[in-house]
Amino acid sequence: MTYLRVTIGTWSINLYSLEGEGIFRQIQEEGIKIFRQQPGFINYRLMLAGPSITLAVAEWESEALGRPGAMVYRTWLKESGIAAKLKLETYDGDVVASS
Repeated sequence: MTYLRVTIGTWSINLYSLEGEGIFRQIQEEGIKIFRQQPGFINYRLMLAGPSITLAVAEWESEALGRPGAMVYRTWLKESGIAAKLKLETYDGDVVASS
C-alpha cells in the first residue's frame, strides 16, 4: 500500500485574485519540481475549494519516504513566501483502497 497526505489549506488571500493565480502558477512551475525530486514521490494534486480554501493530496511509496519529502516541500513553501499566506492542516496514512 502507498502513503497519502491530505492537506487543507486556509489562505489569508482571495485565491480567485491575480495574486492567487500567481501563487498557483508558482506551485505548478516550481513546487511540483520539488516534489518530483523526492524519492518515493508518486503524485500531487491541488484543488481550489473556494476563495480561501485548497485541498492538496500527495501520494508516496511509503511513509518513510513521504514524511521527509513533504517536509522538503514545506521548506520550499516557507522560502518562497507562500507559507506566510496560509495555515495547513494535514491528515496522513496508508492507502487502504484505490482504483
